[in-house]
Amino acid sequence: MIDSISRPRRLFSLSAGILLQLTVAMALAAKPNPVVIWCNSQTDEKYYRDMVGLYQSKVDPAFEAEILSYGFTEMPDKLAIAIKSNVNPPDIVQLDEIYVSLYLSGKVPFVDLTERVKAAGLDGSILPQRQGLFSWQGHVYGIPQSTSNVVLYYRDDLFKELQITPKMIDTWEKFEAVARKIKTSTRGMIGLDWSYFEILLRQRGYTLFDEAGKPLPDSAIAVETLRRIADWRKEGIGILPDRGSIFEPEFFNSYVANNGVLTLLGADWYGLDMIKNFDPKHAGKWKAMPMPVWTDSLSRGRRPTSSFSGQGMVIFQKSKQVDRSWAFLKWVMTDIDANVERFLQGNCFTPYMPAWTDLRFNQKDPYFAGQSLSGLILELAPKSPMVRQSPHRAQFVSLMREKYWNVAVNNTMPPEEVITHVRDEILNPPAAKPTK
Repeated sequence: MIDSISRPRRLFSLSAGILLQLTVAMALAAKPNPVVIWCNSQTDEKYYRDMVGLYQSKVDPAFEAEILSYGFTEMPDKLAIAIKSNVNPPDIVQLDEIYVSLYLSGKVPFVDLTERVKAAGLDGSILPQRQGLFSWQGHVYGIPQSTSNVVLYYRDDLFKELQITPKMIDTWEKFEAVARKIKTSTRGMIGLDWSYFEILLRQRGYTLFDEAGKPLPDSAIAVETLRRIADWRKEGIGILPDRGSIFEPEFFNSYVANNGVLTLLGADWYGLDMIKNFDPKHAGKWKAMPMPVWTDSLSRGRRPTSSFSGQGMVIFQKSKQVDRSWAFLKWVMTDIDANVERFLQGNCFTPYMPAWTDLRFNQKDPYFAGQSLSGLILELAPKSPMVRQSPHRAQFVSLMREKYWNVAVNNTMPPEEVITHVRDEILNPPAAKPTK
């Protein structure tokens, strides 16, 4: 009698346990995996962690994300492995516009966002000059995150000591005249960098690539621009860093720390991130001004700014969470608080124009002597040059930076030969040597 009563109870208990396990398993199966976001720095990692929290509080409390940061140049290698192996791939990837070009030949491994961008109104609300950087052949593959406006950063304390004012150097001719007067064996007006060729060519109203993506369509202007930079080095107007770049901490330790350089050309993110981090010694002594303008007859217009590089967000084509990834990405690009925070956290100034009216952008920056850097960028952003993308972009940068920059600025190869070599190596790459 006891067995006949207890057996149904045991069966009921067993069935209830199985049902509970099935319910838990179904719940776990129904719960989406975290969206995996790869970004380029610890600064960006912190920003996206903050944005996930804000997104949870504003939009989707159940949203989760796994955020991993890799180095700027490490990211393309990581992504290449993920594309090839499809092992632990990301959903969202932050890429610089230079490296996006690596993936534009053949089948693009990113989601075509063209229709999504239009439906969200982003095609009309993002600064038009930036939209081409993540587009190719009529398709949009990414969303730019910065205006990347280039300004002239200058040491306000040294300017005052030498009785220089921004008005005295508001054209390149005037800039050069002042530079010749103040140069010494240990001091130059500007630190030189391989990025200046591209920055100055764009400022003059010319492009690196034509509509088909072929490099240096206006070779005569390219040659003249490169020669101008080489002359700065030859005359002592410009200081060439030991490693050829102003993006290295060694440059700041060797030259900036010892007051050997008065000015630097750089984008918004260069000042917000690199100058601040590499030169804490001179906090409150830096300021920024529009670029000196070109006044010659060959330059198109009198543009007081240019642009260089800049991050954007793409969605991996093999992602299993494209819709959730896009929902978060669209929110990050359109939420006003998210756009303001990106600037306040020292990343960059947003190209999302509806956010520009937010009063938080007006705050003064103690590092830049109480100047509102965002106010300057707001003034310059609409005057940015239009920029085209090309599958050859990364190769062009690599050739200029690694192979031809030093020979050009040291006058060991004429600028016309440099331009010819760069273009020929891109369009007619040498055949690979057969392996034994």
